[in-house]
Amino acid sequence: MMPSKPSTPMKPDSQRGVALLTILLLVVSITVVAGAMLASQKIAIRRSGLLFDQNQLSQDINAGQQLAVTMIRADAKLNDTDSQQDIWAKPVPPYMFGTHGIGIELRDEASRFNINNLYHNGAVDTDALDIFQRLLTQLNLAPEIAVAVLDYQDADSEVYKDGGDESTVYAQQSTNSADNSLPNQALVNIDQLQNMKGVDAEVLAALRPYITTVPYYLPININTASPVLLAALLEGASSQQMQMVVEFREKQVFESIDGLWQLPIFASLNQEQKKSITPLLAVDSQAFTALITASDSADDGQERQRYATIIISKTAADATENSSGNNGGNNGNSANNTKNADNKKPKNVKVVSQRLWAFRPVF
Repeated sequence: MMPSKPSTPMKPDSQRGVALLTILLLVVSITVVAGAMLASQKIAIRRSGLLFDQNQLSQDINAGQQLAVTMIRADAKLNDTDSQQDIWAKPVPPYMFGTHGIGIELRDEASRFNINNLYHNGAVDTDALDIFQRLLTQLNLAPEIAVAVLDYQDADSEVYKDGGDESTVYAQQSTNSADNSLPNQALVNIDQLQNMKGVDAEVLAALRPYITTVPYYLPININTASPVLLAALLEGASSQQMQMVVEFREKQVFESIDGLWQLPIFASLNQEQKKSITPLLAVDSQAFTALITASDSADDGQERQRYATIIISKTAADATENSSGNNGGNNGNSANNTKNADNKKPKNVKVVSQRLWAFRPVF
């Protein structure tokens, strides 16, 4: 057996090459790992920054909400009416805090017809229904839409007056519903009208400027209502005729509903007609909508914006206490209500609801 050949030792140059290659591989590996860690860290920092910005925008929305409520409260202390001459009706310049801005727009919901007035306290309001039907006529829309809206809210399952099953007559257009039954509850937003018979996008667009969906009974403010809505108060009246009411209130705000009856256009109403319309009217507003715009001018030059719509109620303090009393509260408190030192009726102003938007809503 032949002896094994001894292994040839590695040359110094070869050893240096292997060592260099190993070092290069280690450097590449470390670079890749460091790059991945840096990228991950940047993502984490970016995510934290976005979360911080979103949290800051939410705080800005809340600040805007408080500013809107403060404006309504301040105006309520000045007078017992609401008109276009009041504080809330004036444009509000944006509030700037460094790179953040808060914009506020206020709208009087009582200048519109609240379609939730059609059915309240477990009964149909026939006077409100008549006004809504006349409003639809003013807008060249089918007055039958009013009955469809009423049936959407009332507690029974039959079509108002004409009879018949609602689920058959008013089959909803929405494909989200498992059946055609109506919800029999108050409306939350105007867009729900598209679920009703006779209402499409065109009809909704025509109605939108004149209606609202406040979640409680809301009289029409004659100091802010449009000529079209005022014309719906009377059979056969036109918006052109009601322009005189607008011109009158620009010079002198209505302090009471009786001031409306003094105008020639309403002189033909008898006492019975006035009595039926009066509960539907007011000279102040019990609901406002605030559109809050929160903006942030980020370091990258891109402005971020977030929107919220807020319903603010403004009701008489005694009415609020009576409402609490009906739910088991202390009824005796209402008897002790008095006007404040300025002889103004105390008002209870509070936020009823808030809705956040990714994009600016129709306002």
